[in-house]
Amino acid sequence: MLYLSRCSTNKNGHAERSRSISPAAVALDYLRGRDASTALSMTVFSLHQNPFLMKLLFAAALGALPLLAQAQAETFVLNGKVANARANSKAYLRYSIDGKAVIDSAWVKKDGAFSFKGTVPGPVAANLAFTHQGTALAKTRDMTSVYLEKGTIKVATPDSATKAVVAGTPINALANQLREQMKPLDAQGKALGQQYMAARAKQDKPAMDALEAKFDANDEAQRKVAAEFVAVHPNDRFSLFAVKQAVGYAPKAAEYAALFEKLSPKLRATPEGQKIATQIAKLQSVAVGALAPDFTQKTPEGTPLTLSSLRGKYVLIDFWASWCGPCRQENPNVVAAYNTYKDKGFTILGVSLDRENGQGAWVKAIAADGLVWHQVSDLKFWQNAVAQQYSVLGIPQNFLLDPAGKIVATNLRGEELQTKLAQLLMPVK
Repeated sequence: MLYLSRCSTNKNGHAERSRSISPAAVALDYLRGRDASTALSMTVFSLHQNPFLMKLLFAAALGALPLLAQAQAETFVLNGKVANARANSKAYLRYSIDGKAVIDSAWVKKDGAFSFKGTVPGPVAANLAFTHQGTALAKTRDMTSVYLEKGTIKVATPDSATKAVVAGTPINALANQLREQMKPLDAQGKALGQQYMAARAKQDKPAMDALEAKFDANDEAQRKVAAEFVAVHPNDRFSLFAVKQAVGYAPKAAEYAALFEKLSPKLRATPEGQKIATQIAKLQSVAVGALAPDFTQKTPEGTPLTLSSLRGKYVLIDFWASWCGPCRQENPNVVAAYNTYKDKGFTILGVSLDRENGQGAWVKAIAADGLVWHQVSDLKFWQNAVAQQYSVLGIPQNFLLDPAGKIVATNLRGEELQTKLAQLLMPVK
């Protein structure tokens, strides 16, 4: 699994980047991208440590944080204290309920105190940010994360929100425990992130590739810690968040299902537990071995094109967008694979997640990158019907189908695509 470079967005249409449990990992994933609702649910417990990450994730937070809806509403009180409070400071609490953004704000008093009170259907991952002396909310780096649940939540910020201590309720307490367990790996990830950004600035591809491998190992180790945490806490509601942390940004159906089974029957039966069960079932429908769901979307010229019309060849369904830098960086690899195997029973169907006003940018990117294969889109950004049908949370992402339409591989990047196609189309005799 390639770890760096994938593109994401929040549900309000702001392109963002995030993913993994490690804050540094999230920063690097900003170069990639994926659905921020997933990203933030997986990083909410570790955002205290990296201001750069905070900025990256803050724009993604609005309307993107996942809701754990329980049967009855829960009233929360959040009391905070900012040390050395500055003049004209304001606190913002942002989260989502049923996909609808909620933004609350409170002035920070002269003594540094601030408070919020509200009702949520169940535990919600939220973003707490501060602006000072007219700083724009979208530009602030002074932020942290918190779970909203029944009870009184206490937030103490010694100097900045990035070092905030959150306490007072069960889920926040367990989040702190997992955060502590992650600290060594998180520190390693942060160091790797800094090295990667330096290598990227120099366009040092060998160094970037080497760091990607190290990041993959770090990510795998963190996901293992999260999975072990779930196994030890099968009855705790925080485990419904931790499960998502453990499976990562592109969960495999079998792995997800196995981890889900470690939760208690009572937890699995909750509304959020059932939501996860539905996600698993959806992933199973596009897992390796499954018949790829058929779909029809329009080409740039407005002509409907149906996936099943391409049967008889190996088909790569390639999810991308003109605005996605990592997709554009990956396109030369896809072009090379196409040119090598286009006459050997292989073709590509690009599915663009461009915006409603992005027709021109989409067409321009197709020409600029030399994407001469089939292209379709409904220009609905992350609400693209095919992306949702295939549970796409980040791009670039792809699915390789055999001539009968069965999925034989997913998420093939770089040399992996060439290697897989060689195995299938040029087998060694």
